[in-house]
Amino acid sequence: MRVGINARLLASPDLRGFNRYTAELVRALAATGRAELVLFSERPLHPVHRLEGFRVVCSPVRPQFRWQHVWLPRVLRRERMEVFHAPAQWGFPWICPCPLVATIHDVADLERPHVARPGLSVVTARNDLEMAIVVRRAARIVTVSEWSARSIMRHLGVPADRVAVTVEGAAPAFVRASAAHVEAARREAGLPERYFLYVGGFDERKNVGALVRALALTPPAHRTAVALVGSDLAGAASLMVEARHAGVAEWLLPLGSLEDARLASLYSGALALVLPSWLEGFGLPVVEAMHCGTPAIVADAASLPEIAGDAALRFPPAEAAALAAQMARLAEDPGLRAALTARARERAARFTWVRAAEQTAAIYEAVLGGS
Repeated sequence: MRVGINARLLASPDLRGFNRYTAELVRALAATGRAELVLFSERPLHPVHRLEGFRVVCSPVRPQFRWQHVWLPRVLRRERMEVFHAPAQWGFPWICPCPLVATIHDVADLERPHVARPGLSVVTARNDLEMAIVVRRAARIVTVSEWSARSIMRHLGVPADRVAVTVEGAAPAFVRASAAHVEAARREAGLPERYFLYVGGFDERKNVGALVRALALTPPAHRTAVALVGSDLAGAASLMVEARHAGVAEWLLPLGSLEDARLASLYSGALALVLPSWLEGFGLPVVEAMHCGTPAIVADAASLPEIAGDAALRFPPAEAAALAAQMARLAEDPGLRAALTARARERAARFTWVRAAEQTAAIYEAVLGGS
């Protein structure tokens, strides 16, 4: 079957989020041999995504609305696509010559509508229009957790038979690193021997301020440093202002964005990943940590308990004292860490891009079969 993929986001070198999902899924789908893939973009794909062997059809049609709703349906017909997949929440043409599949990772704006977004009214309106097209036109909506599936059905009114759940996986670099690589990465990052790790963004739903409050509630003699990995430098700077006011800035260590191999080494050396988010549609850092044999401390919210399972400790996201207690418990109990590490390694096998690709290919086949 000939499957088109909306790959326009992959013109950017960003390796996280929707871009990570799209690039890894494309590679894994090709490896199944069940689909012939064609990628569609406005610009050439960035080489960082390692998709050089794929057929890419691109055109710098402007504005983006015209690319999506005029150029794209014409070229999909010309290329004889049998299915078109938009893997990043939006990117459908209103009229399309083939069945449409969309991945909606979460509906965070509907789950947390109280979060203010000043100055983004035009973007918000465009996103609402894109979501309406997906709900109206998609033969199947793919999502990445049972929690997200329930959220989509509740907020968008999509019937259960049009929603399918697949997993996500970890990139090949995310394996347990050797002690030498861990030590080299730790020293290069300027980290102490014992540290926790946070990986992600710094917006409101990530609840990273809980780390500041947890450290402030922990006696200085029992605090453990937290390394912060994420590309949002402005968000990290804002968090550090909060940390300075709380008197714990020396315990939070922003590292910016890291390449996969270095990040895998820091996962491998960490006491645990800490993910305090109010909302995650999936929580990919948890899976990356599990593939590195690293346990997690996660908020008892949204999809995180489902993904982390018994390989993590949990805490209510509004209770910084509970987070502080879990961090202290894990830092001080080597037996607990060893047990969680064993569970993480076992659980990691459930979350692979091979499995995600097989599940996704089966969705394409069901759509073409009319079921």
